[in-house]
Amino acid sequence: MNQIKRNTMSRSTFGVALALILVAAACASDGNDSRDSVASSTDAASTEAEPTIEAESSDADPDLDEPKSSELTKAEIEGSLPELDNIVETGMAETGVPGVAVAVVYEDEVLYTQGYGVREVGDDKPIEPETIFQIASLSKPISSTIMAGAVGLDIFDWNDPVTGYNPDFELSDAYVTENVTFADLFSHRSGIPAGGGDVLEAIGYDRAEVLRRLRYLELNPFRDTYAYSNFAMTAGGQSAAIAADTTWEDLADEMLFGPARMTSTSMHYADYESAENRAELHVETESGWEAAFDRMPDAQAPAGGVTSNVIDLARWLRLQLAEGQLGVEQIIDEEALDLTHTTMILKGPPAPTIANTPPSYGLGWNIQVDATGATRWNHSGAFSTGASTTAKLLPAEGLGVVVLTNGEPVGLPEAITDAYFDQIQTGSWPTDIFAIWTDRFSGLYGEPNEFDDPGDNAVPALDNSEYGGTYTNDYVGDIEVIVIDGDLAIVAGPAALTYTLTHFDANTFTYVHDAELPDFLEGAIFEIGPDGIATAVTVTGFDADGLGTFQRI
Repeated sequence: MNQIKRNTMSRSTFGVALALILVAAACASDGNDSRDSVASSTDAASTEAEPTIEAESSDADPDLDEPKSSELTKAEIEGSLPELDNIVETGMAETGVPGVAVAVVYEDEVLYTQGYGVREVGDDKPIEPETIFQIASLSKPISSTIMAGAVGLDIFDWNDPVTGYNPDFELSDAYVTENVTFADLFSHRSGIPAGGGDVLEAIGYDRAEVLRRLRYLELNPFRDTYAYSNFAMTAGGQSAAIAADTTWEDLADEMLFGPARMTSTSMHYADYESAENRAELHVETESGWEAAFDRMPDAQAPAGGVTSNVIDLARWLRLQLAEGQLGVEQIIDEEALDLTHTTMILKGPPAPTIANTPPSYGLGWNIQVDATGATRWNHSGAFSTGASTTAKLLPAEGLGVVVLTNGEPVGLPEAITDAYFDQIQTGSWPTDIFAIWTDRFSGLYGEPNEFDDPGDNAVPALDNSEYGGTYTNDYVGDIEVIVIDGDLAIVAGPAALTYTLTHFDANTFTYVHDAELPDFLEGAIFEIGPDGIATAVTVTGFDADGLGTFQRI
């Protein structure tokens, strides 16, 4: 039987692939910071170490989180804003992304909010500062801010094991289950593999059920591996809500959105749907940019479910840069928030910067020392269905920038912030920055799986009836193999997503797992018993964690 040459990238690991691209960019761009980076940490604390929220490596630069002294002035920032306009407009022209919104904060003042382009291709409604975007994984540092608010009120501590509040939490290793802390989950060092649980969300499981099924995943070394995981962070947020005797969404309102008067920000997708002034998601097709898909991320709301605008996010940037204050009001406890900006785990080797420091992750934040020696805090977010965002801060300068777009990830927010920071730090920006970032993102989805063409030697399939039936595994649950209009199809999950199979060779079939990527075929390989009836099927689109084989019931 001809075999599929498996590409390890699948849509279920999309966030992981984005992160790998960004950490590689950090190490190849003279100090451009890493965003959503994924890499194995080096010299991190061992499994047996006591929980700690100090730097996890004895080799970490002790000055990694020490800000460089401020050199910029308000006049310089204000003078740079016309060039920021030019950067954004140039980037939109080069990439075609239909809409962008930007905010700039300096020393507790919002100096700039601006919208560019349109909310939806084919409609002339403009992007405005008030326009609501889905911000994807830029939700993570917002959620860590919410968590810091709860820590400051002594609802729990970053170092507390989550099972003390959420006894239903369980992973495949009993030691990790008993010892994993809120800090572990919010710094991606819990051992939960990168992308764990994402395939379950994609087929319609709700938050509670995805979190319950994490117990079937084989873990990476505890506190010794950085692995970017939406549902690890979601588990931390959900456990915090249980500790506070509320829901995660209400906790977000109580800790941050209400006190900070972020009145257009929500953890509910329904609020985005009902907003009249919202930016639609767009993907690039052969015929241009189109609003072709939706993305409902409520299951992973702590990791990717925030919707907001640059007006509200500018308030959040002010709070970050002012140690939890807005004006004279202390919104978030200073100490609890400061820990979110503290290195928890290293993500890779030292970046080639003036400080030669490794990229690291705090609690919901990437931390990097750039080529000028300045510490940067940052995080990006992306939905393959059509959103790409980033926030970048120079804490020593009191400067923060947020960029939201309504286009799939092509590197535009990262290029805008890199170019602007180069402009204000060095007086110029590289004109090829958009081409550089476009090239970095060109391999975001990897390469399609390869199938050895059997040619004239192709073996016919069995009768459809020999494959049809119910198959199951603990992680994904039941799937049905049925016949629709003469073709086999797989029906999976609570959403009853249907994947039509095309015969390839013998008992191997191909199918499109993600409508956004019709050229990225996955495989369904049936095992046949001695009676000529299928006994099992391996579905590669569910196999990122080695849990894609289903036994016939």
